[in-house]
This record gives sequence, structure tokens and C-alpha cells, in this order.
Amino acid sequence: MQTRLIAFSVAALDAEERSADALCVHLEVAQPVSWPPPFNEDAVRNWFRNQLRADPALAPWLGHYVVCTIDGSETLVGTAGYKGPPDASGMVEIGYSIVPAYHRMGIGTAMVAALVRQAFADVRVKRITAETPVTFTASRGLLEKCGFASVGNRVHPEDGELALNALERA
Repeated sequence: MQTRLIAFSVAALDAEERSADALCVHLEVAQPVSWPPPFNEDAVRNWFRNQLRADPALAPWLGHYVVCTIDGSETLVGTAGYKGPPDASGMVEIGYSIVPAYHRMGIGTAMVAALVRQAFADVRVKRITAETPVTFTASRGLLEKCGFASVGNRVHPEDGELALNALERA
């Protein structure tokens, strides 16, 4: 299944603010069966928009729209990306969310693999991390399938108990 990532832009985020249809027209892709995916709230989009306005060069290290070929058409299926460029220790954190109708189709695996390839293409990146609620067993399994190892848990005041996962550069 062909999957690609399209970096967020202020124009794309503005289109998404108007409607899913406006976003898909902007991206030149087919509409998903529903939008937005989980964890794609206004506050999240506003954070990305503010980061891009402050420094457009950060775009590769922020959010991306996930586009996948579904029934022969490039279709918007989710979001994925990073919480910023590598830190001083060479770490980046990934996050992702797929519209539930597209779960269990291999999209998540392709999406995480693309994030890993993109991150490790930068020689500064030594470690990629991901946090997921401990109850999200499918997401935890996806990370394991993509080579991530469990490195512990932590409690977040809003999100509850999170499983911490990491992948080290070979």
C-alpha cells in the first residue's frame, strides 16, 4: 500500500480549519470517510501553525498529513510527525493518528517506517521515541513491529499512564 507524508504548512492548516473538503482540495487528494483523526484538536493544529509561523524551516520536524492509496485514489487517512527537531542528545519524538476506518490496513506500519527513515536520514538523530496510552495495545504493537522497544511508563496529568518506547540508531 503506497503511503506518503505531506508536511504541514500554514496554508494547509488554514484549509483544514475551514473544512475537511477544503483541506483535501488544497492537498489534491480524496476525502477520508471521516475527519479529523483522534488527537487532531484545534489546540494541536494551532500549536503547529504557531511553530511554522515562527520558523518555517521547522516544517520537516513537525506534523504531516498521511496520504494513502485507497481503491486507486490518494486519500487523506491521518496525521503523523515529530514534536520538533532533534534535541541536544539527538532525540526526536514521533506521534501519529489514523482515521479509525483505516486501521488494520498496514497504513500505520508504513507511516511509522516513513517517519523513522526520515528521522534517521538526519545524522543528528540518535534515538526516536514515542509515547502511547498503555491501553492502546494496537499502537504499542505497531511500534514493536517497527523496531521500537518498551523503555518504561510515565503518568501524564491529562493522558493518564503512557507507555514509553524508543528506537536507537543502529
